[in-house]
Amino acid sequence: MIDRKWQRYVLSAAFLWGLVLLNSCSKDDDEPKVTKNEDIFINEVSASGDDWIELYNANTAEVNIGGYKVYDDGMNKYALPANTKIAANGFLVLYCDDTGVGLHPPFKLTSDGETVYFENASGDLIDKVKFPALRDGQSYGRFPDGSTTLLISGNTSEGESNGDNTAPVIVDVTRSPLVPALDQAVTITAKLLSASGIASVKLFYRVDGGSFTTVTMTGSGINYTGVIPANNATGKIEYYVEVTNNTSLTSTDPFDAPDELHDYLLNTDALPQLYINEFMAANASCCPDNDGGTAEYDDWIEIYNAGDTPVDIGGMYLSDNVNDPFGDKIPKSNPSKTTIPAKGFLVLWADGNQAQGILHLNFSLSASGEDVGLFYIDGRAIDTYTFGSQTDNTSYGRTTNGGVSWKSFASPTQGTSNE
Repeated sequence: MIDRKWQRYVLSAAFLWGLVLLNSCSKDDDEPKVTKNEDIFINEVSASGDDWIELYNANTAEVNIGGYKVYDDGMNKYALPANTKIAANGFLVLYCDDTGVGLHPPFKLTSDGETVYFENASGDLIDKVKFPALRDGQSYGRFPDGSTTLLISGNTSEGESNGDNTAPVIVDVTRSPLVPALDQAVTITAKLLSASGIASVKLFYRVDGGSFTTVTMTGSGINYTGVIPANNATGKIEYYVEVTNNTSLTSTDPFDAPDELHDYLLNTDALPQLYINEFMAANASCCPDNDGGTAEYDDWIEIYNAGDTPVDIGGMYLSDNVNDPFGDKIPKSNPSKTTIPAKGFLVLWADGNQAQGILHLNFSLSASGEDVGLFYIDGRAIDTYTFGSQTDNTSYGRTTNGGVSWKSFASPTQGTSNE
């Protein structure tokens, strides 16, 4: 005889497993499905920088797609203008720049990856593509055009055929040390998406705008390294990586090199006497930021200049991660706003909204605690601090300007002396 307690356990487990399966099925059912094939495809997607969706007409005749809809959110479907046509075996590019006019849908794509949809004028879903995270210069598309094979490519073919092969994909390029000193060699590492079909990986570098020197990078699998030799003079070192596959397709990092390049500075300047003097990471209703036209209660960071001469922080960096000194570069375009008087203070808004002005940063502070750091133009740390959980409308700062000890301020002294 089956034990009743065990029987109840088995029945309960089966019931719970059924709920899991039902929930899983429900989630799948919620995802729109392609219900009609018109041989018009989402052929390629670019989602980092200039976002766009390329459509491909695999038919042997021109097709009028006026009234067809494209979207990444079912609540925000964009209808293409009347009489929009795609030539036979041709391409049409939709620019996702949030404009909402003509071939410019009213949304942008996320570089972290998402799903885009395309439906006809009757509301039938005729194609969808779920694309992965993409870096600048990369795309996700069908190889060949209109096929079921979707792959990342290391470069794009906007408005043109994708061909049969993808360009090699560079996942990341890093350097060690991150902030080099004089007479220190620097190792550049390139991580690739795939090790197959790689013909060559090369590092190009130059000093102070001179001619490029080429280094053949070595490695196995997906990681390749090359070394920029030690340099005993101050200056700017610029570099990029180029990867070529067995079909002679090439990609670079940065993607638009050599017009844009990675770089680092070799610098021996004495660091200025600047301090992170006070900050607020939980601004609920204190210390309003009025730069946006209305009062906003944003995080802020106050910097104190303990020196006897003014210091322009343009070109320096603020970051909320001490391991990433290049978090947010302060613009050099307006020294009148970024210069801190001797024994003076400057407040910057950590609101993630650089559009509001030169003193607005691309990150916010975490009320649960994190890092905050000020770094010189070459990435050397000027001052850093790691803080814990913060209280609403209470700032945290040094007990004396530029001093060693810290305390909470129930009455913040933003932009003025802590003493």
